[in-house]
Amino acid sequence: MAIGKRDRDRLGTGTPQGSRGAHFRPVGSADACGRAGEPTLGGAPVRRGGRRPLKRAVIVAVAVLAMCGAGGAVAWFGVQDNVLNTFTRGEIKPSIEETFDGSSTVKQNVFVKNEGTAPAYMRATVSIYWEDKDGNQLWESPVENTDYEIKWGVISEDGNPRWIEGKDGYYYWSVPVGANEQTGNLIDKATQPGTIGDKRLVVDISTQALQANLSASEGFDKVWSASSGLAVGVDGVLVRK
Repeated sequence: MAIGKRDRDRLGTGTPQGSRGAHFRPVGSADACGRAGEPTLGGAPVRRGGRRPLKRAVIVAVAVLAMCGAGGAVAWFGVQDNVLNTFTRGEIKPSIEETFDGSSTVKQNVFVKNEGTAPAYMRATVSIYWEDKDGNQLWESPVENTDYEIKWGVISEDGNPRWIEGKDGYYYWSVPVGANEQTGNLIDKATQPGTIGDKRLVVDISTQALQANLSASEGFDKVWSASSGLAVGVDGVLVRK
């Protein structure tokens, strides 16, 4: 099951109105900023007698361009910023970690790690059996303390966190495992004293994960509670029903 977040910013600029070049106006028409101008002769204001006040014309022209430029800048740099958040389920990815010596007679420090992005409840099974030289499982079962020795990890009926053996034979880690976090050891060490003919001892560990922050209709109590005999208690800790 997958939680992801995606942020997207969309930037849009305001659209400046009108062109930014020079304008030629007939006498008495509105100027570039939309105001009515003075009567002109050849594009410059005139006084009675036909004399052109050149200095004043330059000052007015500069003022008009400055005001229009300021208004244009405000419109041009107007933007809007939208953030879109999409929430999806997080990923859970259990991984079995262990140390296995070169002689293949000792398995130790077996635990489960959550390599996903969301907290999850973890459960694991341990299967111990014989197989022949071709990898086929044999019907005969190995005998503990005779054919192999095993020292379990934090499996108990009290204290937290810990492994709890459910009614279904799975071992459940009693608290949710966060992203990139791990359980305590399920097995501290499993050893085979020696070899017996062509038979090989196999200690097989498998694991499953269930996202912890699901709704009541699809979380632990709905999916695993009936088979395990466990339920989610205070602060998400698993307890026997």
